[in-house]
Amino acid sequence: MNAVREQAPADVVAGWLNQAGVAVPAEPDAGDVGLVLVDPQDVPIACLRLRPRIGLAVPRYSYHLGRVVHAAAELNLFLAQQTLLLGNDHTGESELSDLACAPGLSEAQQVEALKQLVRAALERIQAQRQAFGQRLIVELAGPRDALGRSPVWQGLGGMFYSGDPDAAQARFGEAWRSHLAALLPRQTLYLSFLHEAAQAALGQVGAPGLAAAQALRACGLVFSQHVRIDDGGPLMEACL
Repeated sequence: MNAVREQAPADVVAGWLNQAGVAVPAEPDAGDVGLVLVDPQDVPIACLRLRPRIGLAVPRYSYHLGRVVHAAAELNLFLAQQTLLLGNDHTGESELSDLACAPGLSEAQQVEALKQLVRAALERIQAQRQAFGQRLIVELAGPRDALGRSPVWQGLGGMFYSGDPDAAQARFGEAWRSHLAALLPRQTLYLSFLHEAAQAALGQVGAPGLAAAQALRACGLVFSQHVRIDDGGPLMEACL
């Protein structure tokens, strides 16, 4: 029978990719809780990281997917437009990150393993309720094309930063998107100004996050109407 252990993933998960498509760090940040699922032979098969509060040291940015209506009865006009608004809506909330599985597991095995870990994390939160925020969020990777390019980055982020986003992610880690946010417009953006591929990709889950998305939905998390500012991947959440 599989068992959940509270421990840093350490070197046993070196090279594993998380639900956002980046490598799992060997050691969690101070204050984070690492959970590892091991099989009956004590071999790690999945992991995640529970972060009690986010955005307190480095601001966490996301886009809120909203809607604005232009209406004028005398002109017989009613037009609803989807919008993006940059913000820090999840400051002080809790997060699950680094949801990852050992290479070689089937998708069904990945989903089941991650479900066990997410449920263990929720139990931990309920046992120490005051240490956590009002909401629990998870950031998932956005889709990429056959060449590994993000349609959302090509249609939006790349207009304001000419460098390689993957190289910036590798260099700055989590702080990368806070640096990117400083270059992005604060005004409301209309989705209709983005090309169709970027519009279609917003809020969609990329390949690295598919198993995690299934596990999270099974545990009660839903799309929060927020997306990542680099690749448009969805943020899922649960009210605690």
